[in-house]
Amino acid sequence: MKQYVLDTAFRVAARGDESADVKRVILATAEEFRAQASGLTHKKAMLHDLARLEYSKAELFGRCILGTVCIPPRVDRSREEVRLGFYLTEKELYLLGDEAQLTHLVGRMQELQFAAQTTTPGFFCLLLNSWMDDDVGYLQQIEDALEQLEETLLDRIPPHFYEALIPYRKRLMGLQSYYYQMMNLGVAVRANTNGMLDGADCQAYGYFADRAERVHHHVEMLCDYALQIREMHQTQVAVRQSKAMNLLAVVSAVFLPLTLLVGWYGMNFANMPELKWLFGYPAVIAASIAIVVVEILFFRRKHML
Repeated sequence: MKQYVLDTAFRVAARGDESADVKRVILATAEEFRAQASGLTHKKAMLHDLARLEYSKAELFGRCILGTVCIPPRVDRSREEVRLGFYLTEKELYLLGDEAQLTHLVGRMQELQFAAQTTTPGFFCLLLNSWMDDDVGYLQQIEDALEQLEETLLDRIPPHFYEALIPYRKRLMGLQSYYYQMMNLGVAVRANTNGMLDGADCQAYGYFADRAERVHHHVEMLCDYALQIREMHQTQVAVRQSKAMNLLAVVSAVFLPLTLLVGWYGMNFANMPELKWLFGYPAVIAASIAIVVVEILFFRRKHML
């Protein structure tokens, strides 16, 4: 368990910070919260949420706000999703989860200066915003990768195209769900049904909800873009198949009259004069060549070849 103090700076708690007026941020695991956070109201609700860390949400009770946050991985595909719970009172903020992950998530806040009147709900809003600071750049990377796929697709149909596109679609779908949940989290806290937030904090959570909504719209746009690229690929495959079928149909049409000639002269009726004509065989060859040439010229004129 780690404890930090919030005043004009965000710093590690030291001796002399035991005063009841000190605003604290506490990093703990679920087991440490269960064992040491005695006297907290709605503790069971918090433990219930920690047992089912599946999505981001916020719940307002009496004089506390609690919930969960699930942050999908970013650039590093091997990194697992960050899952944490939060328990917020007027003087304390508990962040519950893996201690190493939590330490990394709050580390940037130690570089900032805060107003003396910053509340723990206000600090948590700043923390939520900090977790989204690099997201626009990450989304731009995905957009650039999709543009590269589109440019490649305009030149040729690359092999294993779907294997390259599907990971981006999966990440975008996960981000779409994440930002929608964060937007709802901000709206829920901004509602301030328990009267725990002041006007400035309500405004801050309103801004956070609006920001999450804008990023959510960006992700929706990228999802539509990925879908358009997929449809473009399907169209190009269909066009290629159509050209192949068109060529096959033209070839069949070119040789269909020759098939008729073969069937005709293969009947060998006794009164067919061409059978005993000296130039019958060369005449059939010449007629066949003439038919093929005329049909090829016709199909080229119609832009079918």
